[in-house]
Amino acid sequence: MKKAIAVLLVICLVLSAVPAFAAPKGASARALERASDQSVFNRTTDWFATRGKNDQEKAAILVERKAKRAAKRAEKEVKKQKKIMEKEAKKAQKATKAKMKKGFKK
Repeated sequence: MKKAIAVLLVICLVLSAVPAFAAPKGASARALERASDQSVFNRTTDWFATRGKNDQEKAAILVERKAKRAAKRAEKEVKKQKKIMEKEAKKAQKATKAKMKKGFKK
């Protein structure tokens, strides 16, 4: 009886872990696409930054922080695209070398 319970427990544990392995690739990338600029972290830090300021100062601070976030996001995107382009260039270079090698062998 103890062995049957142990086997059943092991099967339950294994089956509960299956969805974690079956997760679609790129789930984190999709989560980042859906992420808002107004995340809890940003709103909280903005609140602390503007606490005790008048309306004009608050507006100026919020605009400046939003612009910094946008610039940082754009910079990350540029780095990401650059990395992709470098990989594609290397792949094309390898393909060209392979074609040239094949042509010289004939």
